[in-house]
Amino acid sequence: MNPPVPSPAVSLIDVLVVGAGPAGLTTALGLTRAGIKVRIVDIRAQRVLAGHADGVLPRTIEILDSYGISNELLRKGHYVNAFSNYNHDPPTGGIKVGIVSFYYLRYAGKFPAITEPTARYKHAVTHHQGFIEGLFLSGLKDAGVLVERPCEPVSLELSSNEDELKDPTSYPVKITLEHHSAAPGMHSSETVCARFLVGADGAHSWVRRTLGIPMEGDSTDRVWGAIDFTPLLSSNFPDWRNVATVNAADGGLMIIPREDNKVRLYIELSNVNEFEHDERGRLDTSTITADKLLDIARHVLKPYTLETTLDKVEWWTVYVVGQRVAARFCDQGRAFITGDACHTHSPKGGQGMNASVNDGHNLAWKLAYVVKGWSPMALLDTYEAERRTFAQELIAFDKWFAEGFSAKARAKLVEDGSDVVLPGPLEAFGTFSGLTTGLGIQYAPSIITSQVSHAANGVKTEISPFTLTVGKRVPPYAFVRVADCRPINLQDALPSDGLTKLIVFAGPLTSLEEKNRLVEVERALRNILDAFGADRFLLLVILSVISDDMNYMDVPVGLRKDWTSVLVDAVSAFSKDSGGAYTAFGVPAAGQLVVVRPDGYIGTIVELSEMQRLGEYLRGWML
Repeated sequence: MNPPVPSPAVSLIDVLVVGAGPAGLTTALGLTRAGIKVRIVDIRAQRVLAGHADGVLPRTIEILDSYGISNELLRKGHYVNAFSNYNHDPPTGGIKVGIVSFYYLRYAGKFPAITEPTARYKHAVTHHQGFIEGLFLSGLKDAGVLVERPCEPVSLELSSNEDELKDPTSYPVKITLEHHSAAPGMHSSETVCARFLVGADGAHSWVRRTLGIPMEGDSTDRVWGAIDFTPLLSSNFPDWRNVATVNAADGGLMIIPREDNKVRLYIELSNVNEFEHDERGRLDTSTITADKLLDIARHVLKPYTLETTLDKVEWWTVYVVGQRVAARFCDQGRAFITGDACHTHSPKGGQGMNASVNDGHNLAWKLAYVVKGWSPMALLDTYEAERRTFAQELIAFDKWFAEGFSAKARAKLVEDGSDVVLPGPLEAFGTFSGLTTGLGIQYAPSIITSQVSHAANGVKTEISPFTLTVGKRVPPYAFVRVADCRPINLQDALPSDGLTKLIVFAGPLTSLEEKNRLVEVERALRNILDAFGADRFLLLVILSVISDDMNYMDVPVGLRKDWTSVLVDAVSAFSKDSGGAYTAFGVPAAGQLVVVRPDGYIGTIVELSEMQRLGEYLRGWML
């Protein structure tokens, strides 16, 4: 189908991203790294400068690692290593350190922030959203992509022609943009024709509303404030530098330590009747000041003191907790929504920005494969299938977490004479740890997450937390690179570059017989990959052992792109952490082949003797 002919005020683009928050920036960077032409626009004149999201959880740090943009965050952010808990103390009327039962252990006051056994990062990192946006912006700038701002969409047309919608080379999305800072003589209005549109424009998404996609769920009656400030040294609360939950008799707080000695407080406004309401009976949040929020926090923290001054307040807001998920994440297979545009929940759970980054990371490679002609349009269906399921699980967690944190909810149970026991907020985090850290996510079977071989079932004699499992991320593990004896973390060998990774766990390389066996593996694998195009794949060989009379060049050249592609699972003088991965991963001594999707999740696992199964799997979603 012939594309529209561009005019001075009409342009063509593979993917147009509306919204330059975490979801949009991740999508744009993922597309750019895969070689896709992308434009990204935002109505804001500049990136966020203060406030908003601030917590980066372990899986999100891994994703930033995979794009090569995590270093500044790890250097400048505040590391959250521990949680602490304070509860109402009836004898004093104030609060005191509580005891938390977690994974059959009891912690007095503090317990580890991250308890997932496969966590590469045993901590979260906090920094304000604008700083984190800056990491993505730098990555995009390096690729020659700049956010166009202030710029907003004003009209959207999606073709109704079925043939056009089914043709991935067509441009069925027509959107008009208004550039508010256009120079004299330049078009202030522009029509863009795109193959695909991504709406990453926040909870009040223009794209979502224009497409007519409803949000499903509820707005609660719980109102919270959030405030960023620097406590004075005269404040005597001892846990400013840990995440702390405070459950007082008539209110609650959540404390988040931040960069540069700052602190974020989430403050429950349990008695909203004391505040002004508008003519429709809704809370007038504009009448709630930073001073008022701090006064409420001081009351909840008694007998501890909170001392600060208004010039130490950087940002604050008031919000009503809403828990909603979009009815669908896609329209006509051409327009997608992501991030806050498709799920909203309480920010104090720390999930908003993390979920948004993971949404964009999931969507970007799928769009790239379709645009390149590597995959059919059906691949895009897996975005909603995977990420909407996650969003629904996230809302379930958020409801449980928010109820357990709410003094109003606890008071209502007492009033009703209920014997229901709500979870403490930290118990909720512990129960949903795999979800909240992002490390336990497992995508359901689909064309890209397929158990085509019995090797994919993950059923071992003894399953370890590191067992390679279809639908889960590749866990971190230390290996030694054979060529230069350098310790390498497996995740660092799997960059977000748009390629599908094939990890050949090749077993031992200690004899001519074993070397010849690898030649047979190479031949079988090449027959399959050549049918699709070898440039779509990155191969990595991991040996269980290599003898002193062998080197990386004894691995057939068809299994390695260069000297960096051969690792060994061995205890070494060069790496105190390496060794034991075959056992921990559940890989048999004879080896296996693991397919890793471009987003770092395991697509399938096949025995080296069953290479035809690899072909079956790839034909399910590659062209």
